[in-house]
Amino acid sequence: MRSSFAQFGLLLGALFSTAVYAQDGNTTTNTDYEVISAPALSSDEIEREVLIEIASNGQQLVAVGAHGNVIRQDESGSWIQANVDSSVLITSVDFASAEKGWATGHHGVILTTEDGGQTWTRQLDGFQLMELEKAFYQKKVATLQERLETEEDKEVISELEWQLEEMQFQISNIEVAEEEGPSKPFLDILAVDEQTAFAIGAYGTFLKTADGGANWQVISDKLENPGGYHLNAIIARNSDFFIVGEAGLLFSSENSGEDWTRLESPYRGSLFGAHLDNANNLWVYGLRGNAYVSEDKGQSFEQIETGTSVNLSAGVATDSGEQLIVGHSGTILKVDAALNVESLRHPSGSVMTDIVVVNDGEWLMTGRSGLLHWPAKVTEEEALASQQGAQ
Repeated sequence: MRSSFAQFGLLLGALFSTAVYAQDGNTTTNTDYEVISAPALSSDEIEREVLIEIASNGQQLVAVGAHGNVIRQDESGSWIQANVDSSVLITSVDFASAEKGWATGHHGVILTTEDGGQTWTRQLDGFQLMELEKAFYQKKVATLQERLETEEDKEVISELEWQLEEMQFQISNIEVAEEEGPSKPFLDILAVDEQTAFAIGAYGTFLKTADGGANWQVISDKLENPGGYHLNAIIARNSDFFIVGEAGLLFSSENSGEDWTRLESPYRGSLFGAHLDNANNLWVYGLRGNAYVSEDKGQSFEQIETGTSVNLSAGVATDSGEQLIVGHSGTILKVDAALNVESLRHPSGSVMTDIVVVNDGEWLMTGRSGLLHWPAKVTEEEALASQQGAQ
C-alpha cells in the first residue's frame, strides 16, 4: 500500500468519514501529486481495502475508497476492481443512470464513468479547480470594484469593501496553493441526471455541471457560508435538495439546487451525513452520536436518543420503514417508526462510513475494514486477526 491508514490524515481519525479529512485542516497527506494521474493501485484483497462509500447504478453495487480503488459487484456476486486513472482517496460515488456516474476524491479530483463503473476517467483535478476558483473570485472582485466606483451610501460602501477584502483574501490563498499544490478534497457528489451533478467539499467548495461534466462551474456563492465551513454531504429527492456540513451547517433547496436557504440547525457540531426516509422525512447525524429527524423539510427537528457517543456517518431507510445509521466502533443503530433505537455492533468493531440494504435483514457496509456484511460473516476473533495481519 502507498501509505499507512494513519498517514491518510487525521481527518479520518475522528470519523474516518471523508468529512473528517477536512476537519483538522490537514486536507492532504501526500505532497507527491502524481497520485492525481497515477492509475489506481491493484490489490489481491480488494474487498478488504479501505472503502468510503457504496452506491447502486440500478443493476449492481459500486464501492470506492483508498488509492483510487473502485470495486463493482458482478452478476455472480463477486467483486471486481475497476480501471481508474487516478490513485487518490475516492470519497464518494453516485449514479445518474445504469451507465453514467461520478465519483469525487482528494486533490480536487472528479471522476466519471460511462459504462456503469467498469472504467473511470478524470474530469477535473485540483490544479483545474484552482483555476476555476481563481477566475470566479477575480470576477467577483471586478464586479465589486465597479460598484464601489459609483456607490455613495457609506454603509453600503463599508459592506462592499468588506466583501472585496474577502474576495482578495481568497485569491491570495489560491495563489499560495498554486505554488504548494492542490489540497482541497471533494467530500460528496450528487448525480441528478446524465447532464447534471453537484460536487461539494472542504472550505465550502461547491461546483455544478450541466453538460455531463465537460465543464464545471463554481457556485459557492449560492450558499450562506461566509466562514467557508466544510460541506460534508448532499442529498436529494425530486426537487428537494439538502446539504449538511461542519459546525451544524444545514442548507435546503426546493428548486433542484437553483436557490439555497440556510436552515436553523438543531446542532452546532459537525453533521457528517443525511438521508431521506420513505415518508420524505429528513435525517441528519454527526459528531458524538447526535442524530435528528425533521418531518417538515428541516424547519424543525426532533432529537433521537441514540444512546451512543460515537460519531455517526451515514444512514439509509429500509423498505419496512426502519432507519439504519452507522458509525464508529462497529455501531449500527436501527430506529423504528416510534423513534425507538436498537443498538447493534458489528463484530469487526470497525469504523463504518456507509450502508446499503441488500435484502430484507441483509445489509452491506463500507469502512476501515473494507466491505462488511450484516449479518456478520466473521467472528470478532477473526476480524481482530484480520486487522492485525493488515497492520
